[in-house]
Amino acid sequence: MSTILIRPETIVTMDDAVGVLRGRGILIEGCRIAAIGEDLESRIEAGSYQVIDAEGMIAIPGLVNAHVHMWQTVLRGLGVDWSAAEHHLHTQTEIVPVFSPEDMLAAELFGALNLLNGGTTTVYEWCHGNRTPDHSDAAIEGLTRSGIRSVFIHGTVKTLPLPGEPHFSLVPHPRDEAIRLRRAYGDAGSRLTLALGILGPEYSGLDVCAADFRLAADLDVWSSAHAHGRMPKVEGGYRRLLAEGVLKGRHNAVHMNSASDDELHVLADAECSVTATAEAEIHHGIAREPVISRFARAGGTPSIGTDSEVNTRADMLETMRVSLLVQRLFNNIGRAAEAQGERPVIVNTLTRQSAIPPRVSPTARDALYWATMGNARAMGLEDSIGSLTVGKFADIALVRMGDLNIAPALSPVEAVVSFATPANVDTVIVHGELVKRGGVMIAGSGAAASTDQLRKRADAIVRSIGYRP
Repeated sequence: MSTILIRPETIVTMDDAVGVLRGRGILIEGCRIAAIGEDLESRIEAGSYQVIDAEGMIAIPGLVNAHVHMWQTVLRGLGVDWSAAEHHLHTQTEIVPVFSPEDMLAAELFGALNLLNGGTTTVYEWCHGNRTPDHSDAAIEGLTRSGIRSVFIHGTVKTLPLPGEPHFSLVPHPRDEAIRLRRAYGDAGSRLTLALGILGPEYSGLDVCAADFRLAADLDVWSSAHAHGRMPKVEGGYRRLLAEGVLKGRHNAVHMNSASDDELHVLADAECSVTATAEAEIHHGIAREPVISRFARAGGTPSIGTDSEVNTRADMLETMRVSLLVQRLFNNIGRAAEAQGERPVIVNTLTRQSAIPPRVSPTARDALYWATMGNARAMGLEDSIGSLTVGKFADIALVRMGDLNIAPALSPVEAVVSFATPANVDTVIVHGELVKRGGVMIAGSGAAASTDQLRKRADAIVRSIGYRP
């Protein structure tokens, strides 16, 4: 069992009982955090451990990406100007039929390495480009080879049916394949676990929903579904699923921008999660507020993700910033509208000469919480990851405070959320193992692979669909 002692200048634990610490160390034994405190050297035998001198660095929990399609990494830069409908048609109708297992492996590997480079140590990979079991196995191999912690969300393709085939909305999740994967990747203590990417009430009827939720329950795994809260195939959406006894928790709904407050309360009360992908939602022309503050008001814990690699960068540092700014924008718009109504709101104490100071909401700490504990809760992993807490897995990122773009980093939380980029991430540890050190990815993590192979695969895909940039 390896032992690592980290000596950072500041520790942002994201543990409400501990807070921010200075002048303390983090002791890792094996894959878990063994201690946080002073004089940790006295607990371990001299010369038997590795020391990481992190003076001038902030230690944060490894970030968590709660929703991404990394299988599309090989398509980066292809669909930045696509609408939501164009995105679906191009990826599922044109690209999925020519997408090989080898394409899948490369996309997942490089997508995961990119996340690790930016301090993201856990990913919920929503894979719906896996038209064969070989594709699923290749995706899992890419994730495993990278060294990232992952929940592989096994989805199904959404290609148009051939003559005589049923539409995908009429087909329940493939039980035999789900059972095969569950048996192979069912260890809750391993770095890779399984969830089911089901159609949900927006893309399938009640019978299919019931079958899919029952399958997830039978396999004792979480389920996740894309849902916007508008025009569901199941009338009444999640409210109907609750009334029918289908919705029983352990479910993640992605987006939900058009959902009513009542439907969000249904999900929160059922201990389900809702994940917002603010940047992608704006890209796709969704003019409604990302469900972050709204879900919090409904009693849930917000979570955030990056979404498609076709048009958004899978960088959780950037995603925290965008999510925070977009949510503040909608809050500001709401306050401005309220100020014109019956209940005036103080916007600026200098011009209004009010003794009540204006409040900025949400805060930088809120954004960091979304990307750590909030995202851990989104798949029921809050007891294992999401904070620097003794007993949890040792998933840690060290951020340099002295770099030009972040110094002097007066508030460590605000510095990380508003200024940090992957270039500032000095060290990344997953499951007690170093994957990045001194700003350089470690070869053993899979980083020795060349991006040349990613480009070659991308070129072959776009040629096969007749695309000319």
